[in-house]
Amino acid sequence: MDLYKQASMSPDYEEHDCPVEGRAKMDPRSYEEASQSLKWRELMNMEIKAIERNKTWELSDAPNGVTPIGVKWIFKTKLNKRGNVEKHKARLVAKGYSQQYGMDYTKVFAPVARLNTVRILLALAAQHR
Repeated sequence: MDLYKQASMSPDYEEHDCPVEGRAKMDPRSYEEASQSLKWRELMNMEIKAIERNKTWELSDAPNGVTPIGVKWIFKTKLNKRGNVEKHKARLVAKGYSQQYGMDYTKVFAPVARLNTVRILLALAAQHR
């Protein structure tokens, strides 16, 4: 099996190479493909249960004339440094790119601090040790 290597890679790091070709073949590219495997179906069910348990969203009817934001499944196989499978992940993500400005563009909440806010907090912490 060919390994992906940079031309100037030090021999110290060669053991960390990952067979890129094999990895790409492991991950399903669609829901239809993933649903053919018991392993991926179980992971999708676990993701749905986690969403329900964490109350990430609540189902509701969309108002007339409003198109809901769609979702997409992302499937990922995590490998350890030797290239062996460490774990499989299935995540359900929102298609945020389908939002419409003026309609629902500003109504999405993501619990992530803006960089300016972090900078201000760090500056205040440095000033008031």
